[in-house]
Amino acid sequence: VVTERPVTWTSDADQTISVIGDYRWQNMTVTCDVLMETASTGGVFIAARVDKGGQSVRGAMGVFFWIFADGTYKVTTDLAAQTVLMEGKSGTEALGWYTLSLTVKDQNASGTLDGVALWNVAVTSSSKNGWAAVGTRSFELAQFDNFSVLAD
Repeated sequence: VVTERPVTWTSDADQTISVIGDYRWQNMTVTCDVLMETASTGGVFIAARVDKGGQSVRGAMGVFFWIFADGTYKVTTDLAAQTVLMEGKSGTEALGWYTLSLTVKDQNASGTLDGVALWNVAVTSSSKNGWAAVGTRSFELAQFDNFSVLAD
């Protein structure tokens, strides 16, 4: 994960993001072990159906499953986390490893934290296809391990 904002030639995003896979993917399960290293303000995400990368990433849409070091989670349809589908308590904190899993199938999405179902929501307004992704709330320290995607 990049921990300092790079010199850019376009309007990049405030969040770090790495898109992975095949843009044509529609239904998928993204799983990753994550560790936030920044206390209080740390945050990481996994995502599915991400529709933009490169210089257009600031406006990326998809399904983003965020967890934060303050013990909360959020599900959004955009990288900027402006359109929130669901949010609540997760019990997450910095310096602990967590396994996140995000499943998107047709018009539904669900997420698990350490194998326990955390949320389930309809995703009618999000992208119909796109990449898988991982990233952080800002340019901060985080670790990602055991990343996997099962896609139709």
